[in-house]
Amino acid sequence: MEFPSGALSLRSPFYVERPPIEALCYQNIEVPGSLTRLKGPRQMGKSSLLVRLLAQAQNVGYETVLIDFQTAEDAIYSDLSRFLRWFCSAVARQLKLPANLLEYWDEDTGAKLSATIYFEDYLLAMVNAPIVLALNEVNRVFEHPEVARDFLPLLRFWHEQAKHDAAFSRLRTIVVHSTDVYVPLNIHQSPFNVGLPVQLKPFSAEQASQLASRYGIVICDSAEMQSLLALVGGHPYLLSVAFYQLRQQNLSIPQLIASASSLSGPFSHHLQACSDTLQQQPALVDVIKQVMASSEPVALEATQAHQLVSLGLIALEGDHCRMACELYRSFFTRYGLSSSAQASSSQQRQFQQLKTENAQLKVLANLDGLTQLSNRRVFDLQLGQAWQRSKESGLALSLIILDIDCFKRYNDTYGHLTGDFCLKQVANVLRSRVRKASGTAARYGGEEFAVILPETDGLAAAQIAAQLRDGIRALNITHVTSLLPSQVVTASIGVASVKPNSYSNFESPSCLIEAADAALYVSKQQGRDRFTVSTSIAQSDSQAVRPPPCLATVSNHNVKY
Repeated sequence: MEFPSGALSLRSPFYVERPPIEALCYQNIEVPGSLTRLKGPRQMGKSSLLVRLLAQAQNVGYETVLIDFQTAEDAIYSDLSRFLRWFCSAVARQLKLPANLLEYWDEDTGAKLSATIYFEDYLLAMVNAPIVLALNEVNRVFEHPEVARDFLPLLRFWHEQAKHDAAFSRLRTIVVHSTDVYVPLNIHQSPFNVGLPVQLKPFSAEQASQLASRYGIVICDSAEMQSLLALVGGHPYLLSVAFYQLRQQNLSIPQLIASASSLSGPFSHHLQACSDTLQQQPALVDVIKQVMASSEPVALEATQAHQLVSLGLIALEGDHCRMACELYRSFFTRYGLSSSAQASSSQQRQFQQLKTENAQLKVLANLDGLTQLSNRRVFDLQLGQAWQRSKESGLALSLIILDIDCFKRYNDTYGHLTGDFCLKQVANVLRSRVRKASGTAARYGGEEFAVILPETDGLAAAQIAAQLRDGIRALNITHVTSLLPSQVVTASIGVASVKPNSYSNFESPSCLIEAADAALYVSKQQGRDRFTVSTSIAQSDSQAVRPPPCLATVSNHNVKY
């Protein structure tokens, strides 16, 4: 079971529908020239819904393009022309078309008109099917007012053009943005008062119960369920973290609630992010303190109320406001908020200490953010420790290095968001199998993974490698551009095993990595979707032929154990 993080794949059992949102969105993307706006605070499920909208578009025969504005470097936002050229070439690349920008771009005409001509006369003319253009993390554009001022009205113009232009009627746009970033926009120019607005809200009690059952959590005491809902307010991400902790850590709901608002609690990163965002807008600190101090809903000025609702920190009850959940009230009360007018020196020191502790936690974090496996720093540390223990005990130490086959082709075909889902599913296979073997699975880099297997000889490591290879095959993830005939995602694997003592050809952990990597190279050379075992040969074996440094006899295995 993976830790809740990022968008949920189409195969994830943890996606809970929020009728009628999905049905309305599916209908809207089939409307010529439509615009769909997905908005809400961070971690409310926007990306998971977007994955399903793109899948639905592909099911009805549409071309899909996903542009995530987080992937653009800061320099791209330096001026409008450079930004629009990046944007247009990124769309062309996903449509498998050459950029051809020079043919359509005219600086004298201007960047906005050049981009419009490029879409109308080139992209929309070259693609026969309707195009669903999904724009994720548009709030990243908000951070650059000079670009946002022209780009957002351009999106609206294209939407309006669809009413009388056959080319633009084949463009269906999905705009996704987090409401955490509050930017006043001209409503007559921005795309944020046209199209279908979809505001993602907290789960209802029924939806929370559905999610609990999918985590295998049975809550018989309705009072405990109500306590949990009061704590997190139906927030999808916070509920997912709560159910994950209840299942994986074998906690009770009272135990979870007791540690919920602490810096070492399960929600600490989310709470610190909320605190950091709030502290950047000091005028709102005084306002939210009014809400925190009252047991009854409070009347607030409309703009301030809108900003706090957009941050997800308060909820509206008619014309009044209350805290969105008790978790926020408890955390802000416990660690304080530095207001614009009333922050004391002790509160300022406490806030700075909190920020320092949070920075340290981030530096010391042991997990890869995407896959939730151990990261490279932890891998290096644990391999060194396992090597030393193996030298002292005389027991074997094995290492597996695994590389997803043709992964660049997979990313180019399906996009980086789907590529991330693939990495997470492969990580789940490693996590499940390696836990049973008392090993350590880590993301080694990119699409490469590594598994440290203490007290495990070559034969046992080969059996685990076979299970990993078969488990990844069994995911049955379609990969139409793979070089392998199976047309599913597969992996090539290298295995090395050694007893690191004075009689071994392996002198350090780096030699073990080198041997496993060399075995991986053989697997790739011999056709991929297989594993190769590199076997250490003791120097004291007078009958053996001396192997190259760090690499002994290499044998290829393509059988099930």
